Amino acid sequence: MTKYEMIVMDMDDTLLTSDNEVSSKTAQYLINLQEEGYHVVLASGRPTEGMLPIARSLKLNEHDSYVISYNGGRTTRVKDGELEDEKSVSKEDFDKIVDFCRENNLFVLTYQDGHIIYEGTHEYMNIESELTGLPMKKVDDIKSFIQNPVPKAMGVDYVPHIEEIFQSLDGRFNEHVDVTTSKPYFLEFMAHGVSKGNALRALCKKEDIDISKTIAFGDSLNDYSMIEAAGYSVAMGNAKEELKEAADYVTLDHDSDGIVAALEKILK
Repeated sequence: MTKYEMIVMDMDDTLLTSDNEVSSKTAQYLINLQEEGYHVVLASGRPTEGMLPIARSLKLNEHDSYVISYNGGRTTRVKDGELEDEKSVSKEDFDKIVDFCRENNLFVLTYQDGHIIYEGTHEYMNIESELTGLPMKKVDDIKSFIQNPVPKAMGVDYVPHIEEIFQSLDGRFNEHVDVTTSKPYFLEFMAHGVSKGNALRALCKKEDIDISKTIAFGDSLNDYSMIEAAGYSVAMGNAKEELKEAADYVTLDHDSDGIVAALEKILK
């Protein structure tokens, strides 16, 4: 029987309930696991700053663990904010993404200095801020404001339009930029090769943990690479069907302590 060492989980709609919080039962269970010697890692499309408060509440800082943010674009040690790994979208490619979003009537945003940077208006424009707790900063022209590489960019719109564009792109924007979705109204652009799965492989190598000794939890398409990479994979009860089909096990939904229910079976 495999002796698992690392448990890595998505946040939104996986670890977090519909109220955007960790249930007290799940939180205590994960804290107890770390005290038993397991590594707990959070892996999200969220910006780093939108992950750290929850990571600290789960005591990842006390157990020298990590968060994987921006869909794998950044890996950060929680206790001191030390950046372990980063891959960014170039300024040149960012401008192309902005042009594409404008042409396709997508609300566009990115991240800089702990802020969500955006131009224009949209009914869904505040969702990322509400989810992550990061402040928003409106600019007149996002291309002229952003002059450096960015961790990722996002196009935001109504679900049918995002689905249509995502299908047409088929995972690639160009040779330097990959595309995925997290929430169904978010189209996410990251540097080519950035994924939660690749970030997990790199972290396991750094920590000298065999990836076969990892358990991964997810619900959405940006979790697919992590589900494929991990030694054992779990889809939430509320996960997309493609993820359920790819996973080794399907647990309860994110409002029913699905992570705890699965780990009680897997680890006993």
